[in-house]
Amino acid sequence: MTNLKPYYHESGSGPYILCLHSSTGSSKQWKALIDCFSGEYTIIAPDLYGYGKSPDWDKKQALELEDEIELIKPVLDSIPGPFHLVGHSYGAAVAFKLALMYPQRIRSLTAYEPVLFNLLFEMKEEKSSEEIWMVSDDIYWLSVDKRYTDAARRFIDYWAGEGSWDKMPGWMQEAIEKRMGKVSSDFDATLGNLTPLSAYRDLKVPTLYMYGLQSPQSTQRIAEWMSQELPNIEIRGLLPLGHMGPVTHAENIAKIIMKFIKNQPMGIQPHQIKRVE
Repeated sequence: MTNLKPYYHESGSGPYILCLHSSTGSSKQWKALIDCFSGEYTIIAPDLYGYGKSPDWDKKQALELEDEIELIKPVLDSIPGPFHLVGHSYGAAVAFKLALMYPQRIRSLTAYEPVLFNLLFEMKEEKSSEEIWMVSDDIYWLSVDKRYTDAARRFIDYWAGEGSWDKMPGWMQEAIEKRMGKVSSDFDATLGNLTPLSAYRDLKVPTLYMYGLQSPQSTQRIAEWMSQELPNIEIRGLLPLGHMGPVTHAENIAKIIMKFIKNQPMGIQPHQIKRVE
């Protein structure tokens, strides 16, 4: 058990929504959601290890998704009753682990491209698993060599498309470079996740699963498999979005999230497959 406490942003009033950000991000990622809907909901957005104002991860051991949940446990304990859960990328992987650990506390789950990389190996998706392993390995060794700019370029260009790093403003590049050591630990947590695909069959939580139709094949394949396992899922492939859709199209994604949440607790029909442009 850790004595460390996370930073978190809380605003609004009403039913609770807990939002978990992506790698290199922070609680500020959810500004659009907070600005649009904090008048109707209490929105809580913590910073995960090594991001925003939360403490750094102790690199003496490999990070696990459960460690992130242990860090934000004081936040969870402060929320009265069940809550809605939202996550993007790494935060969505943490969200799925949280939902499996405490399903009775989750009213609904909204996930945008959870990076459940271990499933690529389980399903013997050789091309995608090799691709992810190479990205992870490159970022690790570049970070060890303190070539943080090259590590950041490798990370951003993989998820946002070739050349995306060079288009970023300098202040944003500098902020991302400083977080690359934690990004490497995030890969440890996702690649080391031992939760098998079959474990999600018992997750009855109403789930909205979104992914970008312009995202890397790795996360699109994960979406395909998860859509077949989750018993209460609405899955949406979105155009023209990529992996960073919740950042590049923040207001549009916020509206989709809130429409889904407002439909709870009525729920949805299992396995609604939607393609939304």
